[in-house]
Amino acid sequence: MSILSVFFFSNAVQAVYVNTEIDSLNGLLETSIGIEKIEILNELSKAYDTISYDKSLDYAKQALELTKEYKGKEDIAASFDRVARIYYFLSNYDESINYFIESLKIREQNNDKLAIAQSYNNLGVVYLNLKNDNKALEYLQKAWDLSEEIDDDALMRKTAINLGIVYAQLSDYYKSLEYHKKVLTLIDETELKQLSVCLNNIGLVYWYLKDYDKALEYYLDALEINEQERYKWSISNCSRNVGIMYIELYDYNKASIYLTKALTIAKEIGSKHLIKDCYIAFSELYFAKGNYKKAYKYHKIYSDINDSIFTEELGKNIAELEVKFETVKKEKEIEILKNEKEIDVLKSKKNETQRNFLIIVLLLVLFLIIILYSRYLLKQKTNKILEDANQQLNIAINKISKSEEDFKELNATKDKFFSIVAHDLKAPFNSLLGFSEILVKKAEQYDKEKIKQYSIIINTSAHDLFNLAENLLHWARCQSGNVQYNPKKVDLKKLVINIIYTLEISAKKKNITVYLEIPKNTYVYADANIISTVLRNLLSNALKFTEKGGKVSITCVEKDNSVEVSVVDTGIGISEENIKKLFILENQYTTRGTFDEKGTGLGLIICKEFIERSGGKIWVESESGKGSNFRFTLPKTKN
Repeated sequence: MSILSVFFFSNAVQAVYVNTEIDSLNGLLETSIGIEKIEILNELSKAYDTISYDKSLDYAKQALELTKEYKGKEDIAASFDRVARIYYFLSNYDESINYFIESLKIREQNNDKLAIAQSYNNLGVVYLNLKNDNKALEYLQKAWDLSEEIDDDALMRKTAINLGIVYAQLSDYYKSLEYHKKVLTLIDETELKQLSVCLNNIGLVYWYLKDYDKALEYYLDALEINEQERYKWSISNCSRNVGIMYIELYDYNKASIYLTKALTIAKEIGSKHLIKDCYIAFSELYFAKGNYKKAYKYHKIYSDINDSIFTEELGKNIAELEVKFETVKKEKEIEILKNEKEIDVLKSKKNETQRNFLIIVLLLVLFLIIILYSRYLLKQKTNKILEDANQQLNIAINKISKSEEDFKELNATKDKFFSIVAHDLKAPFNSLLGFSEILVKKAEQYDKEKIKQYSIIINTSAHDLFNLAENLLHWARCQSGNVQYNPKKVDLKKLVINIIYTLEISAKKKNITVYLEIPKNTYVYADANIISTVLRNLLSNALKFTEKGGKVSITCVEKDNSVEVSVVDTGIGISEENIKKLFILENQYTTRGTFDEKGTGLGLIICKEFIERSGGKIWVESESGKGSNFRFTLPKTKN
């Protein structure tokens, strides 16, 4: 698939001429002079656009020379434009650029902003075809800025499509979408052909972005317009694009329906390029379905048609060379006949003709060598496809085996998880049920101290249960991919101050001093809610495992493109053996705090999930009896 249609600007309307009209124009040319002759030359140039660009160019150049003599600057600029466009269609891009620049110089002298913008656009289109995307972008951006300034919808529409194309070639797909979608806001309901091209291009950009649902949506919209207007070539092209999208979405039945439709219409209109594109799409369909035999069959048909197209185009090129040779030969003979007395000149002309003939023969031999070599490359490519198919089959078998192993491992993790949940839920529920039942039955028999004691136990169990439920919820959302991740620039110091404030009561209960050593204006690029959860877990753990009267410090160090945050405590520390059990669900590790506080073991696992999701990493440095230092990194800017 490829981006469709770049748009030139031209005030001329393309007309269809018949041979009798061309003969009539040639007859008028012999008797016309001045401005009338310029008009006839321009008409003859347009007439030969669909027959011979060489003749069209010849008449356009004659018209240009006379225009310089008889007409004003804007007409001269338009005449330069016409010659430039013919050179473009002859693939002589260097000459095309030269003539477009001459046109631009005149328009800049006249300060005609509309015409200047058209010249910028035309130069951008030529550089697009030269694959000089940066130069193309430079001229097209100038055209767009001017089109906005003069508020010309037609100008903005065509320039926006071309900008969308160049940004797609530069792989800046979101910028490409931005300009293509601007076209949709500017499009006139009568410009259906242009609208279908724009929708098709948007679909292709979404395909590059692997957003196949969006791509399919725009391709179907483009197809609907083309079917409404009966643009058969575009119907076939869009149907093939829709078919390819269904292959990407694994809906092979619909893919087959649309590809069949595309191929049928392509054969109906006799477009070999469309037919070959349909066959390669069918090859991809059967390859995706694992039917490598049919995939190879369709690829072989595609290769044969591609070969045929190459041979035909080669034949046309050779025919054009022969025509040019005959034209040159006749012109030289006429010149020689006019000067029969100059025999030496005649001999040199004959020698030149013979030399030209030998050059053409050598070119024919070279083209033949190219054809033979291309067929050799095609065979090599076909063999490579078969090898790749076998490799894909082996890869698929290996993937199935790996998936089976992963499933077993996942199942074991699930069993371990349910075991943890069952164990950790049992204790707080036993406390809640047991002590609340005692209070219900014997509250009247107990004094206030006893009731208060049991209430504290019930309250503690409820908090434990709530913490467990909250951690389970975070963990479950992580595993299901439902955690909303909205990163932005976050003031780290303000965030940590809020966390310290929420845990202030826990710190005061144990007379622990919390030190904040984060400089002002320290920023990270992360989701504030996610990082709050991480810091709350780490600070809560530090308070839990620090003795009464201890201290906890939260510091940070800025590095190249990241910030390293440390939560350091003077608590009981962790042994080397137990450090290995942290951050892993299968090795769930939990212990009671210095005031007999309970933990679930899920907090650090959630911290690891969240930090890695934020583009950082987390680790711990600790020794038994010497406190712990939990560290993690976060990016400073968008990665």
